[in-house]
Amino acid sequence: MIKFERYQHIHDLFQHYLDETGNKAVASFLQSGVKSSEEAEAFSEFVWDIVERINRDEEEGKVVLGSTDNTEMLPDLNYEVSKYLRSVGFYSVWERVSERHLSGSAEH
Repeated sequence: MIKFERYQHIHDLFQHYLDETGNKAVASFLQSGVKSSEEAEAFSEFVWDIVERINRDEEEGKVVLGSTDNTEMLPDLNYEVSKYLRSVGFYSVWERVSERHLSGSAEH
């Protein structure tokens, strides 16, 4: 099971967006961990989907986890995901996916 120890609210954030999207693969990763670069890629893409959803929800004034603006959680999300993927040996996948999203060339 993936444990977010420093910022435990990140688990709640994942759970909210997993409930919203029904992403069974990422739900499975939270239970059993990321075990391959392909899983790390899917997990990282989902994290970026969370980022997009947080921004969209904030723009729309949608209440998520008791707040209409969860953008303050983005540094916590980055910290926990980076720490986790580094611990299981897939930090380079996170960096590659993040670079693609930050450069605006992400495929949807």
